[in-house]
Amino acid sequence: METDNIIENAAGSGGFTHALAHWVSTVDDAGIGAPAFAWARHAMLDWIAVTIAAAHEPLVEMLAAEYASGSRDLPCALLGSRLRAEAAQAALINGAAGHALDFDDVASAMHGHPTVPVAPAALAMAQATGASGRDLLRALILGHEAESRIGEVVGAEQYRLGLHPTGTTGTLGAAAACARLGGLDPSATAHALGLAATQAAGLKCMFGTMAKPLHAGKAAMNGVMAARLAARGFTANPRAIECEQGFGRTQAPAAPAFPQTFERRQGLAIERTLFKFHASCYLTHSTIEAVAAACREQRIDLDALEAMTIFVSGPHRGVCDIASPQTGLEIKFSIQHLAALAMDGAPTASLALYSTETALAPRFVKARQRIALEVVPGADRNAATVEIMTRDGRTLRAQANVAVPATDLAMQWRRLVEKAQAIVVPRIGVARFSKLVSVVDALDRLPSVEPLFEAIQ
Repeated sequence: METDNIIENAAGSGGFTHALAHWVSTVDDAGIGAPAFAWARHAMLDWIAVTIAAAHEPLVEMLAAEYASGSRDLPCALLGSRLRAEAAQAALINGAAGHALDFDDVASAMHGHPTVPVAPAALAMAQATGASGRDLLRALILGHEAESRIGEVVGAEQYRLGLHPTGTTGTLGAAAACARLGGLDPSATAHALGLAATQAAGLKCMFGTMAKPLHAGKAAMNGVMAARLAARGFTANPRAIECEQGFGRTQAPAAPAFPQTFERRQGLAIERTLFKFHASCYLTHSTIEAVAAACREQRIDLDALEAMTIFVSGPHRGVCDIASPQTGLEIKFSIQHLAALAMDGAPTASLALYSTETALAPRFVKARQRIALEVVPGADRNAATVEIMTRDGRTLRAQANVAVPATDLAMQWRRLVEKAQAIVVPRIGVARFSKLVSVVDALDRLPSVEPLFEAIQ
């Protein structure tokens, strides 16, 4: 049964999984709204950019060597490469690449990175099935919404227990997107979500290693598998998200129960996506911004530092508090090192900054040893306050919270193009980059997704 704002369950079908599946398989573009499609173009441009930029990262080359080839007979292309793969393997490789630099978008409700599990899965399905650009964007929107609704219930508890929602909840978002692209009905979509739920995995102890981006790749890959198997009649528990011993109860046992219905809302989750403009863990961004603001306002730099205390919420511990980073990858998860870099005016948006040389530089090693991290119980997980003691005896305080969605979409698009230009032009050149931006901007009007690949070849 369906009302204006609530999708209820038919008698006997039961539960949140079925209600979500019904919405995913039946919602039309009027129910999605034009703003969501605009945000989807932004998310797609950002994800494609960070994926191309990471195409030659060692972990991506390892996956490509194992699962891709130069055969033109394979249906799906890898971004930033001439190699191809089957749909699930393309989703795996493009997904891992998209998270390799930790420069992809985030979502507060999901407690993770929403686009990177969904976009590579949807792109592979779209290319394999000949779907349109608008079909791809619609699938991305639906995947974001599935992740958000599930994350609202379990995300905080998952994160506290040591699970990585990008790999866990992201698998369900990828499956939702692929189910819509595959034309699955509500029943088959519920089975696809069940198949995704039983494959969902990702441990926070892997942060700072190659396994963290693998979470995103596996979520995308498993989402493709779930939808394609469900299309063939492969079954799973169609109440897998909310049932006893299901996704929610096992991955977040202290979380509240899932609702029995799916509520239609004004404005969708993708319209609250948060984009990254520093190439580090998102939980470090408010600290970087607060330090930079203090330095601008007081006209100081790292040479003025006597000591600093960073005040943050509990989730930072065990995620971005690597005390002595030894590699560029570890810098991305070292809030003290990043605070020192920010105070020195270092370009934290530059991929080149994150190197072993920067990690071991005596100037930053000495500075980070004078920076303390203090957890404030109950504080906003996205906010940071810094207290800087200067050598001349002053105490400066600054605050920042980067988790505020944009309201000026034209400005956001310009910032995303500038970010993409900085990291993509060195890979494909100015002409192909300009063509890529034009293609993404027109994606909802394109009859297929092939122009995306033609633009960057």
